[in-house]
Amino acid sequence: MPLKHICIVDDDMDDIFLMSACLKRLEDEAALKLTISTFTDGRDALSYFSTTRVPDALLPDCMCLDINMPGMDGIELLTRLREMRHLDRLPIYIVSTTIDRKTHEKAISLGANGSYSKPETMAAMEEMQKQLLGIRTGE
Repeated sequence: MPLKHICIVDDDMDDIFLMSACLKRLEDEAALKLTISTFTDGRDALSYFSTTRVPDALLPDCMCLDINMPGMDGIELLTRLREMRHLDRLPIYIVSTTIDRKTHEKAISLGANGSYSKPETMAAMEEMQKQLLGIRTGE
């Protein structure tokens, strides 16, 4: 059974719950085992990844960042994470309610691997997560 690890950084506990619930549903559908790490604050995530020398094997397969967070927003966190050499290969995606196209474009220019508006349904969330984790189902 393949293992996948996803890290979610979002200050909204409802959004973390929704993303986590969708990921758990994917476990059964895609016959894989998921580990989900969460941070509700950009500073906490930055502190963890900058002070803890996480071995490559324990790095997440991808990270999803919200843009609109108090304190350190997702754009600043993305910028700081991309300065860390040990995270060079970590796919980082923006998943945010922000609809401003320029903000999403800025995230891409700063090193995000993709930038998505938060899906409004569980089915759409699951489809986005399959893309982020490279999961194929139903074949």
